Amino acid sequence: MALIADLQDQIHETIAQLVLDHGRQRLDWLTMRTRRAMGDPDVDRDEILAVVGASTVLVARPSGHVDHALAVLEGNILTHRVRSPLAGRTELWLGPGLQPLLNVATYRPIPLADGSGEVTRAGTGHDVLVGPPGWLPEVERWGLVGLRVVDQALSVVPVAESELPSPADQLRVRRFLGDLYTRRRYWHGDDGSLAARPEELARTLNLALLEAPDLFASPYPPLDELLHDPLQRNADLDIFRELATGQQLETASLYLDGIPRALEVELDGRARQYGMPVNQFIVALLSMLAWRTPFAEDMEPWENWDPDHRPAAVRTLRSVDDWED
Repeated sequence: MALIADLQDQIHETIAQLVLDHGRQRLDWLTMRTRRAMGDPDVDRDEILAVVGASTVLVARPSGHVDHALAVLEGNILTHRVRSPLAGRTELWLGPGLQPLLNVATYRPIPLADGSGEVTRAGTGHDVLVGPPGWLPEVERWGLVGLRVVDQALSVVPVAESELPSPADQLRVRRFLGDLYTRRRYWHGDDGSLAARPEELARTLNLALLEAPDLFASPYPPLDELLHDPLQRNADLDIFRELATGQQLETASLYLDGIPRALEVELDGRARQYGMPVNQFIVALLSMLAWRTPFAEDMEPWENWDPDHRPAAVRTLRSVDDWED
């Protein structure tokens, strides 16, 4: 197994360098050049495809070409919320949202669009981009900085909160990315956090940009915020709903079938208005209705309630004529 892993690492390293040096290439050309570079005639197309499919730096386009992540990001801007003021700093500590750029910088420096130099990944292995003096704008703590790819170089700018799109637009992009993310990785009770699997987020972003090349042409919140609660609280939203449900001790499934289309549209619209998935909104409605009915009012004290406990005896009232003197 170690030999197979080493071979795959060598193939990945070779392909990444070829694509970064020569741009997007067809699979046949990459196979031939990889065989020559490694001196191994047994490397075939299937091995190349398997390595590309598992990579966060290489991207297989529908045309049959293999490209690199920086080319896929062309024209798009990714944002990051800084945890300390950037004035006078030369290093930018990153979160999962800028993982694609960090992956590229692992292989080679990324030039800056203003010609002032280039940025590299910190040699210590930290998730940090390091550049020349002055490459970072003056952004205060908890402010946003944006990194846009222009001609495969980085343009770094401050981003104001007012530049971000509306909550409705953010929700559409969140659902789009969330659908791709969950399709790539189906949970089986393991950690569902983005920080635990940044490579999955990088592959998801690559796939999303293949379908919508200008998805992040304008700045959005950082990806780790966009796919979590915007305030970064430990709340499970949208793509983590399934994981949260699976962690409950006892749950039951309920399916709605045959409801009028107009009602479905109304429920979905109201759920969006409250920033909730439609299934969560329906559960909230049912919960409210259950506790506002005569059933709830007629129950015995809740602390003594037991589903197997028989209700208290009901006294029979007699009419006045049955009373004795």
